[in-house]
Amino acid sequence: MLQASYGVPNELVEHIIHFNHEDAATLMTCSRVARAWVQATRCHLFANVNLKTTRRILAFSDILQSSPYIARNVRSAQIPAWLNKSASLEALSRIFEQLHSVKSISCVGPQLQPVWYEVLGELPSVRSLKLCVTWPDLHALNELLCAMPGLTDLFVETDMSSGLSDPSEPSFRIVPLPCLERMIVFNAKGLPNDYQSILLKQDLPCLESIEAQFGSAEDVAFFCRFLRRGGYKTLKDLHIEFTYSCPEGPMRGAC
Repeated sequence: MLQASYGVPNELVEHIIHFNHEDAATLMTCSRVARAWVQATRCHLFANVNLKTTRRILAFSDILQSSPYIARNVRSAQIPAWLNKSASLEALSRIFEQLHSVKSISCVGPQLQPVWYEVLGELPSVRSLKLCVTWPDLHALNELLCAMPGLTDLFVETDMSSGLSDPSEPSFRIVPLPCLERMIVFNAKGLPNDYQSILLKQDLPCLESIEAQFGSAEDVAFFCRFLRRGGYKTLKDLHIEFTYSCPEGPMRGAC
């Protein structure tokens, strides 16, 4: 059953202010009454929350403490890639303990902090992750992905000027992503796209769309191995960009 809406008409607001503009006590009382109606009238303002700074994190934590019902209206959240202060980490942890309906997380910064699973906990409602960092430590990336077991959309942008030592090593692995449907991973430098290759080392049984960037012949080889393992079976949409000079003739490990 749909809840009734109790929005205050603008005409009534203007009428109250017009007749009580010199009576601060009455205006304060009217303001408190209006705040009591926030649950029914203004929760849409919190559909997308920006938590990219310590000040914003602490402020939103205070808001949820006094109005916890707001948390169920949050659908997307922007968080920093790194936080130095324990107070902001603790506040962010308290916030995400209440965000049971958040669908999308955006994480931006120069470096990814390796404690996100500890801070965020498990967020089964999250379906989309956008990560823009210069160099995401693989352990830190795994920590972040562990918090989102139901992830269906993954966007990762790095700005790496050099690649990992050898993405084919067994230690270079990402946590399983059995629900992943859409994937975009690219290196803004146009160099070897190692994180894409690492993701393609695992089976992605639900993957339907991929925007692939090949910054080296090894990137192509990893993608071809993924296809040979059956990755092509669910693909419906494929975009490919080459950011290196492809040598003439057959390549080792190519399709």
